[in-house]
Amino acid sequence: MRATCQYRKRLSRCHRAAIAACVFCGRTFCPEHGLHYDDESDVCLREVCQAKRQDLVAHLAWRQAAIERSNRGFCGIPECDGERWGQCSKCHALFCERHLHDSEEKVRQGFAVFTRPASMCDHCLARNKLWSRR
Repeated sequence: MRATCQYRKRLSRCHRAAIAACVFCGRTFCPEHGLHYDDESDVCLREVCQAKRQDLVAHLAWRQAAIERSNRGFCGIPECDGERWGQCSKCHALFCERHLHDSEEKVRQGFAVFTRPASMCDHCLARNKLWSRR
């Protein structure tokens, strides 16, 4: 990788040699401005990228538990004994009618941003704001 670090803070910018690119924003970073995790992911130190990393780790654990509950015939929400009604378009777990909502999600393709309909559980709906940030 021949690029330079793209980490910025206010008006200053690091110009050291980059060692990796962030899996979330795609910006390159030097050893001082990014982290390499055990799961082989490289994440820069930008606040939004670190928040996405933490959210992803928590979400994967939550998703596994929700899918296990769905496979037993229950709503994916731990405290709910409701019958499965529909599937979340984000986490793919099954939820009762009370915990699944019709919504819209923003999708980026290149420079274009458009919305499309989606069915989302409470958990994925709450995550939507963080993941729509760049």
